[in-house]
Amino acid sequence: MAEHHTSISRACKVICLPKSMYYYKKVKDDSATILKLQELAEKHPTEGQDLYYSRIRREGLGWNYKRVRRVYLMLGMNRGRKVRKRIPERVKQPLLQPEGPGETWSLDFMSDVLTNNRKFRTFNVIDNYNRQAIAVEVSIPKIALPNSD
Repeated sequence: MAEHHTSISRACKVICLPKSMYYYKKVKDDSATILKLQELAEKHPTEGQDLYYSRIRREGLGWNYKRVRRVYLMLGMNRGRKVRKRIPERVKQPLLQPEGPGETWSLDFMSDVLTNNRKFRTFNVIDNYNRQAIAVEVSIPKIALPNSD
């Protein structure tokens, strides 16, 4: 073509050859990649493509991620994500109201800080029927003294 000063398009038209055939490059052989992925799948059947790729790279093989991914999908080794087992919805039951005082109590621990930055804790017992506080115990922690041993 350089001798006759013709373009690639014109030369391809003259010999009835599509231009894509002129630029066509042979596809590289993936047999080594296929064998390696099948070998890894036998040794480590629960691992996925990302872990296979990292193992291949650690072994020093220079295949890029896209090539390994293409062959992995071509072999049909792609696995779906794990489906989590859903916990069945619990049966909702209405809260039972107590029939009289003293039937059910609620216990609670609370803590707060005084204005002088000292902490205190309370233990509360409440009757559920009339919401009356039966007992409130207050505890202020003692200040630790240095040991004089």
